[in-house]
Amino acid sequence: MDEGLDPRAETDDLSHTKIMLERLAVSWPRRAYVKKQELEPFFETGKEDFLESLLPFRDMPQYQSCSPEMKSRVLSCGWLMYNAKTVQIETEIVNPTCLDILGGTMPGLRSDDAQMAVCETMVDEVYHVHLVEQASRLTRGRRGLGDLVIPQFNLVSHMRERQQRADEPWQGRMIQFATAVVSEIFISDYLHLLSESQEIQSFNRMTVAAHRHDEMVHSPLFMSLAQLFSHELTEGQRAAFADVLSEPVVWFADRELDVWLSMLRQIGFPKADEMIRECRSAGAADLTSLNYSQIVSLAQEIGLLESAAARDSFARQGLIA
Repeated sequence: MDEGLDPRAETDDLSHTKIMLERLAVSWPRRAYVKKQELEPFFETGKEDFLESLLPFRDMPQYQSCSPEMKSRVLSCGWLMYNAKTVQIETEIVNPTCLDILGGTMPGLRSDDAQMAVCETMVDEVYHVHLVEQASRLTRGRRGLGDLVIPQFNLVSHMRERQQRADEPWQGRMIQFATAVVSEIFISDYLHLLSESQEIQSFNRMTVAAHRHDEMVHSPLFMSLAQLFSHELTEGQRAAFADVLSEPVVWFADRELDVWLSMLRQIGFPKADEMIRECRSAGAADLTSLNYSQIVSLAQEIGLLESAAARDSFARQGLIA
């Protein structure tokens, strides 16, 4: 145990975490959206698919000067990209982490409540994929974007690259777990603006709201899992976890300009390369778009910021002074 931590306080924190985990697990049948009536797809004329305020190039002259028809097409691409990123988070990051937990390879996460909550989360996530894929099919058909190809997102690419540098299998699983924890904490805020917007297609808004309903529970669930996981790590493993936890914050904040460039080229957006090149000068990631205080608080609560190395890691990512 790290020197300076009160053992009684740590035991109390873990007891509280275990109680919360139990409550989250047993409440699933009455709260999960997969248990509710499924949304019926419908389309409204005169409403866009996505919010212009969420475009990384919304103020660029190349976008401002294009036709209303092209702007509408770009917004449809934004909605499809938004959904595709959701699918990649669920299928490439969260569900593989859940499988690691169910496989018994993650320390501290072998209890019945942890296993039950993780099984329920996997059902939620697969249903979310169904929801957003349904919304994407509707948009592709209505907007004539059936052939649009959306590349892999940098959030996933960065995680994969980091895993390839890992020396041991447990380090690769830890990197995946850290990315899942960060993603599940951030995704509720990521979904928030669209879930309450009256400007976009109502079916799009309702799809996002249904997804966010479940994700608001997944955030405290994964914070609890992180606390239990960290408690069972060796000193060396805790140092590795502290080092890696800050990195997915920046990955999640990536503006995904490469993905945008690919889509803009496919729809024939004029001067797409020039516009994205100018966007890059503002940096690849936008940390101002995220409230990462929960990640810092989590690291403090589970004692990861006790070491100078961990504090340096968080400072390098711009998360603490």
